[in-house]
Amino acid sequence: MLTEEQNELLCRVGPGTPMGELMRRYWVPSLLSWELPEADCPPVTIKLLGEELVAFRQTDGHVGIVGARCAHRRAHLFWGRNEENGLRCVYHGWKFDCEGACVDMPSEPEESNFKDKVRIPAYPTYEVGGVIWCFMGPAEKKPAPPLFAWTQVPATHRSMSKVIQESNWLQALEGGIDSSHTNFLHGGLPPGQKHDESTAMGRARNRALSPLVEVVPTDYGFSYAGIRPVGDEGNYVRAYHWIMPWHSYLPGGGGNGGHMWVPMDDENTMVYNRSAVFDDPPEEETDSRRSLGGGEGFGPPTPQTGDLPLWLRDANRPQGFGNNFGQDLDPHTFRSFRNSDNRYKIDRQVQKTETFTGIEGGNTQDRAIQESMGAIADRTLERLGTTDRAIINARRALLKAVKTVQDGGEPPGVQPTYYKLRAYETVLPNGVHWFEALKEKLFMRGPRVAELVTDKTAKS
Repeated sequence: MLTEEQNELLCRVGPGTPMGELMRRYWVPSLLSWELPEADCPPVTIKLLGEELVAFRQTDGHVGIVGARCAHRRAHLFWGRNEENGLRCVYHGWKFDCEGACVDMPSEPEESNFKDKVRIPAYPTYEVGGVIWCFMGPAEKKPAPPLFAWTQVPATHRSMSKVIQESNWLQALEGGIDSSHTNFLHGGLPPGQKHDESTAMGRARNRALSPLVEVVPTDYGFSYAGIRPVGDEGNYVRAYHWIMPWHSYLPGGGGNGGHMWVPMDDENTMVYNRSAVFDDPPEEETDSRRSLGGGEGFGPPTPQTGDLPLWLRDANRPQGFGNNFGQDLDPHTFRSFRNSDNRYKIDRQVQKTETFTGIEGGNTQDRAIQESMGAIADRTLERLGTTDRAIINARRALLKAVKTVQDGGEPPGVQPTYYKLRAYETVLPNGVHWFEALKEKLFMRGPRVAELVTDKTAKS
């Protein structure tokens, strides 16, 4: 358990808070590229780390993320005109560029130089991997670009969605790095039913409800594994990465899934759900590729699944994840239609006969449970077990990183040592340690590794 003081420290993320200051040392996922589809398109509102912001793609294609309020009389810039490389407030015409400078003030006399003294908050952006990122920390501390391995594959080999979770970011993160809950919340079955014995995952789940969880600290966070015995075959191992503060890598077939849990404020989180394939997609579907389904809605709202490869479509998700591609999410608010107001559309008959929860959709299952803990879970009352090892290590690492920043140091995960990470799953013989055996796979070494190439549209 945590003390009340520790819980408050880890959960509060606004400006000036210890955790907020730590998070501002990283590139913050801010919105999806398709939300700003073209130059001079309408601006969008976002909320990051307790700050109201507006994002807009100006005439030259560069994305600006600025404070949501005009410096004049505090009118909201969502109503602004996005034109000629700036966002113009419609109240009195004051115009601001991507750097937050006021570049035009038509309501003042022409001879006035007042505009040169006026600014609004603005944060540098970087666009890569279908995501627009911003840096909200001190300019001199800006880290290397966020060139995660999944950002470097072609657009046809990756997908990304996002959905609002109405809870603090930490309970979302802790659910994401919890290896043991998948046997119940996502993959659990009613009494008397068995998993598919033709797959290693199925055999492992039938034999071991409780995984052995091991954590290996790294300079970006940690690598960890959920280990389940499969008899004489050895051990079924799922090896993951947690990259501070909010990134996860999950194994799946020829690629990886994963999440980014980005705090909007203390009580709301934007959950990004990702899938990527690092190899050429298969000519024919395989069961392993089906495990790449990432979440509700993989791109801009369309009547069809568009050009998504078959092996990334929602209809191919494994049991327990539901077939609700793009239809369980409001594309304007990013709130799921399955939510606390309608009890996530739980079906108690399905719970009795087909699935452990009766709730459709893996990410919906996560939200239902994590939101049920309250806006901010009271960790002074919890009782952690041996399978919570990754959660315990993450809390310790975050507390230590907060102290490092307070002391003027550099926290883990800022240096680009995460560039070539990937997760992996396999069966290993008994007696073989997973981390040593899988190093080449987990860190993408050897002939499979290609040089990283930055997105040519990226802006710093």
